[in-house]
Amino acid sequence: MSPHENLSQEEIDACRETFLLFDKDRSGTIDQWELKDVLKAMGQAPSDEEIFRMISEVDDNDSNSIDFSEFLQVVARQKEYSSDSHEGDILDAWLAVGGQVSADGFSPFGSVDTNKLIQIIKGDFGLPIDIETLILETDLDGSGEIDFDEFKHLLI
Repeated sequence: MSPHENLSQEEIDACRETFLLFDKDRSGTIDQWELKDVLKAMGQAPSDEEIFRMISEVDDNDSNSIDFSEFLQVVARQKEYSSDSHEGDILDAWLAVGGQVSADGFSPFGSVDTNKLIQIIKGDFGLPIDIETLILETDLDGSGEIDFDEFKHLLI
């Protein structure tokens, strides 16, 4: 996988700055401890096994460290995983508010009553957001029901 497929030039530039920041010994590579520090700075908490796996997946020269191009591959994979995880979170939220999915577990269908959604957001979770206004802006057909696409738009 080419990191250029999943990363914008701006992201690549930010990766270069990050790489240089965490390449503390200026070796031109990041070892497992430096990579762990990078990912922690990105808000992740990888285990030592996950770090080892990440490095082994991209370490073309078996150096047990990664150079900048290998680092881009790690970041691109993490971005892809994060995106997939985000979709899963939305689907989980859809199910939590009474939405349905097909037997394969991946295809959402049906709709959720807006009153039920308001009750869950305000009553059950006690979130201090103006959910009524958000629903009015999202339920463009005024049906009083939120379908999955509207629900996804509501969350994003």
